[in-house]
Amino acid sequence: MKAYACATLFILPALPATAENAIARFFPDEASCYGRSYSPDHLKSHPQQRVTAMAVSPDFAIDDPMIGLWFATSLRGVPGGNFEAYAYCENGGPDQLLCGMEGDAGSFSISPAKNGAILVEVGRYGIGLEADTGFVTLESHQGDDRSFILQPLSNCP
Repeated sequence: MKAYACATLFILPALPATAENAIARFFPDEASCYGRSYSPDHLKSHPQQRVTAMAVSPDFAIDDPMIGLWFATSLRGVPGGNFEAYAYCENGGPDQLLCGMEGDAGSFSISPAKNGAILVEVGRYGIGLEADTGFVTLESHQGDDRSFILQPLSNCP
């Protein structure tokens, strides 16, 4: 009985550290990336949605407790509508990453979705994106560009 109790004491403290690390859950290595390209039918049924494609991929150049994410988005109705941004994310609990865009360009969160996908939700003040053609903002309070379900990709962009 004493051996069982000691083994339990050594196992329990290790569990919360693993369970509370959303970075390790969503981005265990550099090949862990997510994306989605919206079909013409989907976009037709969501005329207010400007995002036609989105991808996120990890950058492990910064140290724990944060991770960097490359954020790429294509928008319809915007000349040269390919936008890129960089975000810094930290654990918000076992099932959430809280991410701030570089240059105070807004925020988003990442949480789990079905079948290994992730849910990206635009933060209160939106997400500012930049391309050679200028700036755009994905608003959190209007339109259809507020949340996105991204699937795991076999090849990171």
